[in-house]
Order: sequence, then structure tokens, then C-alpha cells
Amino acid sequence: MKKALEAALLAALLTTATAAHATPSTTFWTPETTYTQPYLLPHLTYDTYVAEKGLLQNTYGLTIGVLPFEKLQGEIGVDLFYPTLSLRSTDVLQVNGKLTLPENAFGAWQPGVSFGIANAGFKKDISDYDLLHLSVGKTLPVIGSVAVGGYYGAGSKVLWTGSDGKVNRAGFMASWVSPDVKIGKPGLDKIVFLADVSTGKNWFGAVGGGIGLYFTPSIDVLTGPVYLLDRDLYKANPMANTNLMWSVQLDVDVDFATPKTKTP
Repeated sequence: MKKALEAALLAALLTTATAAHATPSTTFWTPETTYTQPYLLPHLTYDTYVAEKGLLQNTYGLTIGVLPFEKLQGEIGVDLFYPTLSLRSTDVLQVNGKLTLPENAFGAWQPGVSFGIANAGFKKDISDYDLLHLSVGKTLPVIGSVAVGGYYGAGSKVLWTGSDGKVNRAGFMASWVSPDVKIGKPGLDKIVFLADVSTGKNWFGAVGGGIGLYFTPSIDVLTGPVYLLDRDLYKANPMANTNLMWSVQLDVDVDFATPKTKTP
């Protein structure tokens, strides 16, 4: 029992130091989406998770589409984290990637299907979460986009240890994004509402959601709460001391392509 508690505390210290969410294409907290970054279109993101009693690291991410095909898409990305040393971490880098069969690629009946890896780090027991994830999603009239899937933590046993002292690697994921609420005004193109959940008594289990404000089709801010399910894991670390965070996420697509001109 003593060893289990020590492992849980160590996981709490490491997790709250380095578990700021990695940034492949996501819904809000999870990668539970079949959306994939378009080919050679860079996506920049800045994610924060803060609270009056605690914080997670800020995430600075870059994701780009890497496949030029209509019926098979792919993306890769890299994330940098800050601060690091003040949160007992010396590792600042994680990578991610995924492959996707886009929705309707083989007929109107076909859902989108994605498989990928996120939070893949390079320092054992510090950043090697190696989160494998699978998503199946479909856009439905009136309802919006829904997706279901699962995940498996293939990395360090320590980092997937929950507050109960057990290694909890797997869980269910689901997400919802509302249809666009078109505004079409200067400075605010549209609004969306979104929510997602990942089960599991580990660092990744959480419920999140909020509102997305699209200032242009390629620049948006998502904001809302994230409730971390393994309450005791996060509260075990005095630098976190809470399992309820508020997230603000800035996303920017940077299109370097030359604008097409209309022929007379």
C-alpha cells in the first residue's frame, strides 16, 4: 500500500508538471475528432489551463498537414511547454501525429476515422505518455459533429498511475461540436459550442467544453472549464491543488499559398 501511494504521489508531481494537453487537432481537451489539418497548412496554437489555486504549463504548438490526398489525410505536430523548471520538469518537447479517412471519402454513409498518437515525449517517466487514440465521427443535420472513440496510454507506467496507485491506461472518449452560428460581422465570423470527455482515473480523464469565437475563418479563441476526473491526483501536488481549470486556447491557421486570382 505504501508503494502504491508513493507511486501515485510521484505520478501527481510529474503529471501536473508536464501534462498540459498536447495539440494535435482536438475538440477542447481531447483529440476526439476526425478533423485533420489540411495539407501544408500550418496551425499555430497557444493553450492555457489555469485556476486560482493552480496551473498547468502553457502549450505552444505547431501542427501541419502532410498528405496531399483527398481520401487519406495526415498531420504531424510538435509542442513546447513553459514554464518547466519551476514545475520540477526539465523536458519541454512532445510530438504528435495521426492518419485519417475523411468523412464521406467513400460515400455519404461513411464516417470519418482517425488513428494517431499524442503526448509522445522523449524523457522516461517525465514526458513519455504516448497517448494512442482512435476516433470515429460524423456530421449530423441540426445536431452538429459527434465523435466517439477510445485511447490507450502506451508510455510510462508511472505517468499512467492514478491516485488509487493503479496503472489506468485506457478509456473512452466522446465529443460534440455544434453547427456554426453564423455572425458574419467584421471581427466575428461565427460562434460554435463544443464539449468532450475522456474517462479514466489518470491525468487524462476529464470533461471539458466551452465556446469557440471565430474572429475570421482561420483565427479563433476557445474558452471554457476543464474538470479533471482524478481529483486526488491533481490535488496531491501543491503546485496544482485543484482539479478544475479554466482554459483559453488561441488557434491560428497560417496560409502561405499565393491567393488565386479570378480570370476575366
